[in-house]
Amino acid sequence: MKYYHLFAPFLLSLASCVQHKQLVNFSEGSAFPAGAQPISVVADVRIQPDDLLEIGVYAEDPVAVAPFTLQGIGARTKEENNVTGNNYLVDQAGDIEFPVLGKIHLSGLTVEQARDTFKQKLTRYISNPIVNVRWLNFKFTVLGEVSRPATYTLQERSVTVLEAVGLAGDLTNYGSRKTSSVIREQDGKREFGRVDLQDRNVFNSPYFYLKQNDVVYVEPLKQKTSVVSDQATKVLPWVSAGAILANIIILLFR
Repeated sequence: MKYYHLFAPFLLSLASCVQHKQLVNFSEGSAFPAGAQPISVVADVRIQPDDLLEIGVYAEDPVAVAPFTLQGIGARTKEENNVTGNNYLVDQAGDIEFPVLGKIHLSGLTVEQARDTFKQKLTRYISNPIVNVRWLNFKFTVLGEVSRPATYTLQERSVTVLEAVGLAGDLTNYGSRKTSSVIREQDGKREFGRVDLQDRNVFNSPYFYLKQNDVVYVEPLKQKTSVVSDQATKVLPWVSAGAILANIIILLFR
């Protein structure tokens, strides 16, 4: 213990280091099964107020399609596939106002169900209508210990928590893979879920697939406190290393 004080700074710096096992995803739980497995949890993203939707009507006869567009015109040629694309914002009641058809309630429906609803209503006016419905503002936020915390908007309806973290530049060296949270608001309620990226069962989590306006928060590891307590800690490792080197030189020359 004679020279313990010489190495105290070095030992202190080791105590604040992040261990390898804390940086590895899918390292806990039952081993992954061999071969392909059915997906037990699938994305169940449903339309809700403030969603921006693109609703495109397709038909062989552009004249028949024209009344069902916001512009009031159909596609010009068959080469253009007679596509008419229009954007609709779902109001707070969960409705949109569609040309000719009037008010249509979409909140709570999947895009497939919304598509079928339009097709059923349009068959009264158009022969063999084809309808496409897609999101234009699927939005989620990633905060905490990630490289690029931000709010992201995609034209997708199926985004996993892994993809969200990837878009945010992955976790920092001090991001906790065991204690990520998903904050979700839907149907006038707010719920909180935990996501453990080190657990191989994360793929079965009800929060694995994100929903509209979800917030993903990655908590910091305890080791983070050693580097944010004050500005002096930014140079502490260099000071510690210099002190150790100086003490070693003194011992050698003695």
